[in-house]
Amino acid sequence: MEKLPLKVLYVEDEIIVREPFAEMLSRRVQKVYTAENGEQGLKLYQEFKPDIIITDIKMPVMDGLTMVDRIRATDEQIPVIITTAFEFKDYLKKSIEVGVNKYLVKPIERNAVDLALAEMARLVEFQRANKDYQEFLELMLNTSNRVIIVADFPQDVVHINQEFLHFFGFTDRNDFYSKYDSVIQFFGTLKNKSFFYDAAAGLAWIDGFLKLNGIENNTFLNYCPDKTSFSYNLSFHVFSDGRKVALILTAVEK
Repeated sequence: MEKLPLKVLYVEDEIIVREPFAEMLSRRVQKVYTAENGEQGLKLYQEFKPDIIITDIKMPVMDGLTMVDRIRATDEQIPVIITTAFEFKDYLKKSIEVGVNKYLVKPIERNAVDLALAEMARLVEFQRANKDYQEFLELMLNTSNRVIIVADFPQDVVHINQEFLHFFGFTDRNDFYSKYDSVIQFFGTLKNKSFFYDAAAGLAWIDGFLKLNGIENNTFLNYCPDKTSFSYNLSFHVFSDGRKVALILTAVEK
């Protein structure tokens, strides 16, 4: 079974339920974060920003619906699946108020889990596409006389070539990864910086970098009317999904 590209926060106070269910989830999605009460779940949400929340209702310290209510204060979109051994109608009003998307009654059948995850995965993908579109549109509206290359890196590992390392002043890959956990993180630190870029001499690293990570994942937009210009200021925009980076080349006026 191919794993769904999702990060799931699973909150359940009973260890005999939590551990086997988390193990089952780990075979179906890319990452699972587990917590034993709503307070822990809230902290994990704030730290890792999962794509989906699966939570029990009745738990010590903080119950599941209270946790979801706190999360909804800052995130109205994240899908929520409630698991409960109780009659759900007892919690229906509160569940509607906090925006629960689906519920599963214990003991939960695997087929029900698969169907729920598939449904939530479609919802997450729709939300991502809509959010990407809005961010992409805003980026375009705020640009003029520029070349924009949007690189989509769906994989956890992004490859870097020697020209990239040389351009940014790293001796080798070990030097780079001693300072940064990922290439996306590196681009994020450059969001307020720009670099002089001579395309005639330096195009190799962008061209090679994008090909190395799959040329089909890139979008190229040219708003630069002077196609004879080879001198640019290079800046970056990391999309909020943490998977896309816009390489923005602004022509240097002659």
